[in-house]
Formats: sequence, C-alpha cells, structure tokens
Amino acid sequence: MKQKIAIFLTIVVVILGVFAIWYTTPKHYSRTINGVYYQLGTEGVIENIQVHIDGKLKKHLNGKRTFRGVVDFEGSKVPRIPKDREKLQLIYNGHNFTTIFSGFRVIDDKGRIASDMLTYGLAYVDDKFSEFTINVMGDDNQWNPTNGYRITAPAKNRQEAMKMSQELIDTFNEQSWK
Repeated sequence: MKQKIAIFLTIVVVILGVFAIWYTTPKHYSRTINGVYYQLGTEGVIENIQVHIDGKLKKHLNGKRTFRGVVDFEGSKVPRIPKDREKLQLIYNGHNFTTIFSGFRVIDDKGRIASDMLTYGLAYVDDKFSEFTINVMGDDNQWNPTNGYRITAPAKNRQEAMKMSQELIDTFNEQSWK
C-alpha cells in the first residue's frame, strides 16, 4: 500500500514539474496591434498606426509575465529613430511599466556599434501584456503631460485610447503604492 502511494505521489510530482517547466518556458510572441498616435491637449488622432512586437514572453508561477524583444511602429507621422540606431528594445518585467529604448548606435559601415542610450518612450502595460500606452519622448528627451505625444494600442479612436491610457496609468500608480 505504501509503495502505491509513493508511486502515485511521484507521478503527481513529475506531472507538476513538467507543467511548471512548460508554463515558465519563454514562448515566441509576435503581434501586430492597431493603435493610435495622438497629442494631449488637442482633439483628434494624428494617425492610426500599427505596432509590431516581436520577442519572448515568459509566464512566471506567481502569474506575472515578462517580455524581452523589439518593437516597431508603422505609420508616416509616428516618430522614427535615426537610421544609425539599433532596433527599439522593450524589456518588460511585469510591473506595469517599462522603457522603450535603443541602446546602441552603429558607428561605421562595418556594423560596429557603440553604447549610446536613446529613450523612445515610457510604456504602461497591463498584466496580460495585451494593452499598452507609450508616452513618446520629445527631441529634448522629455515628455510633457499637457501637450506630449502618446501611442496607445489596441485602440481605434482617441476616446478609447485616452480611457485605456488612464486605466493603465492608474493601475501602475496603485501597484507603486503597494
């Protein structure tokens, strides 16, 4: 009888172990999400855009998700990074906030790079990594809450984007005080 219980418990532990490994193994995450690029303090949307996200999404046993990958924006008016920059990186650690940045600049035609941080924007992200809003930095590497630019996805119009942005920022602020 004790041997049957031991075998049963061993099987349960093996199944739980396999599930934990499968669950926490990073998975490829590639999405194109429709969003809007707009300016605070003005009406309307500057442009409907597409946001391309490509990288690895990892789920943790505590329910948090982390992401490491690149992000790109498709639209004619959304700010572009200089051509000599590496792709925009998004490293999300599950705390509803991250920075979108390019950490390197190509310095010659041989492809050599130099460390040179460029912050594209500050992103607020939901727990499921399915909604986000980005405060896009200006040329002076600052963001202005009265007339700054923002990217929000998924969103179809300014009202939807503003509502989602406020909810994401409120969630981050609530989490910050815990």
